[in-house]
Amino acid sequence: MKTGCELFSRWCIALLIMVYSIIGKAETTVLIATGEYQPWVSESLKHKGFVSHVITEAFKKAGDYKVEFKFFPWKRAYESTKKGDYHATSFWFHSPDREKDFIYSEPVMTEKTVFFHLKSNPLKEWHKLTDLSGKTIGATTGYTYTKEFWDLAESGKLNVQTASADDKNFKKLFAARIDLFPMGTVAGFGLLAEKFDKAVVHLVEFNPKPLVEAKGHLLFSRNNAQSEQLLKDFNKGVKQLLSEGLLEKWREDLLVGGYNQ
Repeated sequence: MKTGCELFSRWCIALLIMVYSIIGKAETTVLIATGEYQPWVSESLKHKGFVSHVITEAFKKAGDYKVEFKFFPWKRAYESTKKGDYHATSFWFHSPDREKDFIYSEPVMTEKTVFFHLKSNPLKEWHKLTDLSGKTIGATTGYTYTKEFWDLAESGKLNVQTASADDKNFKKLFAARIDLFPMGTVAGFGLLAEKFDKAVVHLVEFNPKPLVEAKGHLLFSRNNAQSEQLLKDFNKGVKQLLSEGLLEKWREDLLVGGYNQ
């Protein structure tokens, strides 16, 4: 017959096993700094947008991860993650300068950046950026576009005026203060539908030749000791989403407004 002491010891051992089991299964919280760029990412959208949806589900596929998004102005999101305050920042196009501070994930989205213009001020066929030297081009501060674009702007070979937000550039376009504004097709029409009256939206169109067709990535800080493992697990999750056809399905949802609340 077991003594009370033996029963108590067995109870303690069972309790410890249960506690360690719970601890072993505890979720790892991944903190991601991001900004507003509808319909790809936004605090107001379902799943916080397509890209945030992909990131959350990729981490779920990879293991016991919980993702938390913190929304900031883009520059602050970038700089805070660079310092290691956050595990990663979402989402960014490729730039050689960023490779010094960040590790790039597998792509989480793809979009063509084109030149929007008024129908009353058409953009004729162009082959190289210097063909646009006679145009006033709007650009949003902090965006990548291409290195050539910014180099030509800095040298004065392109007349580029910057604004702090995409909607401000569209307002300048409608007011004929700029001739062209480069933006992704999906994000561009999403913003027009959200922020502008239908009476003016029909006045704008875009030239089909893209400035760039870019892939967006989750960037992991080189100043965070967990980055290598998080990157490995995240990429594994993205590949699984691809193999299951979920990325294609979710992109179709995106194009029909499925991420609107």
